[in-house]
Parts: sequence; C-alpha cells; structure tokens
Amino acid sequence: MNHKHVKVNGKTVNIPSYQVKEGDTIEVREKSRNIPMVIEASQSPERTVPEYLEVNAKEFKGKFIRTPKLEEVPYAVKMEPNLVIEFYSR
Repeated sequence: MNHKHVKVNGKTVNIPSYQVKEGDTIEVREKSRNIPMVIEASQSPERTVPEYLEVNAKEFKGKFIRTPKLEEVPYAVKMEPNLVIEFYSR
C-alpha cells in the first residue's frame, strides 16, 4: 500500500523502490508527522546515522550526501555481490 508519507526534493513519492540521488532531500510529509510509528522511529535512541546521510529529526528531514561504500552499508549479514551478479546473469 502506498500512503504518500514521503517527499523527495519537495515532491511526494509513493514508489517503495524509489532510488534517491546524491544531494536529494527526503522528508516526511507534514500530515504524516503525527503518526505514532513515525514519531517513535524519529525519537529512537537505537538509530545511528551513517556518514553518508545528514538528518534533522526535529524537522523530519534528511539529505542523501553521497553513495555509501559497500562496507558502510549496515547489513546484519555479510553481502556477497558476486552471488547477486551470478543470480541475475541467468
């Protein structure tokens, strides 16, 4: 379901797989800022902000500074890009 809670560069985005580019500004729409889940997520002390993002939690905004290096992406498991390439080359 697409609820249009997010804006990129001031335009509403409802595509879950939307790919941001370096320099893009991402924000939660003003109407969506009062949703309990959004408030909880923005105030979570467990959330760490990687160097490739700039975040202003009070304004529900962020900026995608740069594309992360593979080793900077916070995955719980070790990624093996060669297996992804092999899978999609079939």
